[in-house]
Amino acid sequence: MQHTEILNKNLDQLDSVYLIYGEDRYLIEEFIEGFTDKFASKELKDFNLNIIEEDEQLVNSLINSVKTLPFMTEKRIVIVYTYDLFKKKVKDAEIIYNLLADFPESTILLFVSYQQPKKSLKIFKEVKKVGKVLKFEALKYKKLDDWIANKIKSYGYQIENSAITLLEEAFNNDLQRLDSEINKIITFMGADKFITTSHIEGIISKDWLIEDNIVFDFVDAIGRKNTSLALKLLSDIMQQGTDAKQILGMIARQIRLMLQSKLLSNERLTVDQIAKRLNQHPYPIKKCLQQSHNFSVDSLELALEKLFETDCRLVTGSDKNLEMELLVIRLKEAI
Repeated sequence: MQHTEILNKNLDQLDSVYLIYGEDRYLIEEFIEGFTDKFASKELKDFNLNIIEEDEQLVNSLINSVKTLPFMTEKRIVIVYTYDLFKKKVKDAEIIYNLLADFPESTILLFVSYQQPKKSLKIFKEVKKVGKVLKFEALKYKKLDDWIANKIKSYGYQIENSAITLLEEAFNNDLQRLDSEINKIITFMGADKFITTSHIEGIISKDWLIEDNIVFDFVDAIGRKNTSLALKLLSDIMQQGTDAKQILGMIARQIRLMLQSKLLSNERLTVDQIAKRLNQHPYPIKKCLQQSHNFSVDSLELALEKLFETDCRLVTGSDKNLEMELLVIRLKEAI
């Protein structure tokens, strides 16, 4: 069932119990916001909406909330953010199972999990039996393109395809960050209602444009054993005030993505197949594969080890500038 179908229903058409899960918190929270805005009267939300976190008091809190009668409406809504309930057998799960088996018609219960549920659990099977299970997957390809275009359209603007691609290159499918950058773009657009690549390049966070390109060029310089260029690029990014550990994280991400892409390419997967497997946009995968020609699988694995060793030295209080410069030498030797 599509999530939008549920939001198009009337209150009396809803199921009593839902499990909402997935790793994309933005989509889940967007759905919950839409759900509560439509089905919980704004004036009576304090009386008819309960939000519960899974803790030692979960059973008592849940029973009390579920069995409380709604105030001046047909149904009340209870939202439970879970951690272990759908992941493993937990204490008192049987009590919750029995509650679901004889659930009051006056309440709508939403279980929320940011993890993949264990489908063999008795409680998962019961939710599926008496209600609905909704999975929120990270958006990719055309769905991500459409999300960006529709978000832009909701503000009364249009955007060219190449500008959508640039946003995806910058922020992948991080909807929270995309939403923030789109808001920024709209703020600066003024009377011009058509967004182009030039607009995007002029408005979106310069720190991404600078850091992402420098990290890519830095790794490329390492692969070409151009130590002087690598040191210069490292100096450039550190002079911007970027923390040493943050730089390590960006370099590690680039090398890790390159390693994963190279391994999958060795299995004869296409760029699109690799992107799908790694939950990435195809563009950075294509760039990684091009860059990986200067690296072997063993050298990439060794480079990750050197990054980890440098990270440990930074934790123990070693001189940051010296350690980062030595990292260049160690990475060059690893390649």
